Amino acid sequence: MNTSNIALKLESFTRKSFQIADDDPDFSRSVHLFEEGYVDSIGVIEMLTFITETFGVQIPDDALQSDGFATIDGMAQVIAELMAPADAKAAVTAS
Repeated sequence: MNTSNIALKLESFTRKSFQIADDDPDFSRSVHLFEEGYVDSIGVIEMLTFITETFGVQIPDDALQSDGFATIDGMAQVIAELMAPADAKAAVTAS
């Protein structure tokens, strides 16, 4: 799964779970979800659960605390990197 598809799923989940309107002019995949108040501390737990269940990865503490993990695009990048070893292993096994 590529970064763009991951970001699409994250955005859809975020909008639905945190009731963000499609026409919200301030919301984007690059907005800081926590500083701008889109996601609170309980929401972080919901997002991590969604990420684990949807993408099958556990987010390491260092990634959780990084500035990049505060945006949908940043989260998608972290998830794609964590999924890459599994994708590579699946490709080798399928060969």
